[in-house]
Amino acid sequence: MNILFVCYGNTCRSPMAEGLAKLLMGSKERIESAGLVPVFEGAAPEAIKVLQDIYNTDISQHKTKNLADVEIKVFDQIIVLDLYVFETLKNRLPSLSNKLILWDIQDPFGKDIDNYRKTAKKIHDRIRKHLVPRSDV
Repeated sequence: MNILFVCYGNTCRSPMAEGLAKLLMGSKERIESAGLVPVFEGAAPEAIKVLQDIYNTDISQHKTKNLADVEIKVFDQIIVLDLYVFETLKNRLPSLSNKLILWDIQDPFGKDIDNYRKTAKKIHDRIRKHLVPRSDV
């Protein structure tokens, strides 16, 4: 399965989702992330720290990616991590609306490390519930 995680800036939620999905699903899946409007380069330091400390997963080499630069049609599922981006993609890419899945998860950007922990846990739980086969959990 090819999965693309999309958030607003590709610095917090979608890089965490990409890293956690790769951890939980393995390397046989194509898993990537992108942002609607990436401004910063790389994952947020807090996102990197939380994934390293709690999940022993390294996303420090993450490079932000603009959704416009992604071959979006190759993905089976496009998991969008907030309502604004979801509605924007539905309007911009109506032919792909059957692939869009909304996981409305609050953006921790600019907040304290505890918010990053909560966000990572929500993403981790959603991946386990919706993407990982039951025998693998």
